[in-house]
Amino acid sequence: MARGLNRVFLIGTLTARPDMRYTPSGMAILELNLAGQDLLRDETGQEREIPWYHRVRLLGRQAEMWGDVLEKGQLLFVEGRLSYRQWEREGEKRSQLEIRADFIDPLAPAGRETLEDARGQPRLKNALNQVYLMGNLTRDAELRYTPQGTAVARLGLAVNERGRQAGEERTHFVEVQAWRDLAEWAGELRKGEGLLVVGRLVNDSWTSSTGERRYQTKVEALRLERPTRGPAQAGGSRPQNVQTGGVDIDEGLEDFPPEEDLPF
Repeated sequence: MARGLNRVFLIGTLTARPDMRYTPSGMAILELNLAGQDLLRDETGQEREIPWYHRVRLLGRQAEMWGDVLEKGQLLFVEGRLSYRQWEREGEKRSQLEIRADFIDPLAPAGRETLEDARGQPRLKNALNQVYLMGNLTRDAELRYTPQGTAVARLGLAVNERGRQAGEERTHFVEVQAWRDLAEWAGELRKGEGLLVVGRLVNDSWTSSTGERRYQTKVEALRLERPTRGPAQAGGSRPQNVQTGGVDIDEGLEDFPPEEDLPF
């Protein structure tokens, strides 16, 4: 099994003052809504500015420390990871991929340009939106072509994370998509293979058969690599679950169901 790697780096502006809440067990949860624009080149070499909106959760002591400090429009750096959660509501199984912050730091706004969207929310130009993942494929790659002939591959990645106790391990399931030449290369990948993904976070939305608006966070791959060595030969160990105030940050969240279908 491929060595687990799960890191997220964001720089964006807060679209609103953060919202502080507490779990039934008393853990603080600070909701941060960040907005930015990625500058990418398409297949013709033309640059495109693509807006993004992401919700980040900061837990524990750091949440309490920053809760009364941050304001709308604040330029913010976030280092964190993706966290996969499942729950059941009214007999239906739901899942959500969350962004968990391990560290945040306000940044100086000098020399940085922000725009205002149609809802009056500030959005940072030339923002940072990077994801680094390593794990194993949960299924064969699914390669298809759009009506315009553009290749797109869909991949399911399982990323392992070691827990606090010896032998304890969590698995985070991440949907990855790749486009064009990268998609055609990825189309040959098979279930169980290890994969290194460098990409950006994106959000998809659709309307369910019941009329509900649904949202899904996934990773758009900008680079893919196939590891050739297992964890025993690769060197180093997978990172432990980040702890906040001496407590595993996932502890107690079973009493605090995630908000599915977030309007990014």
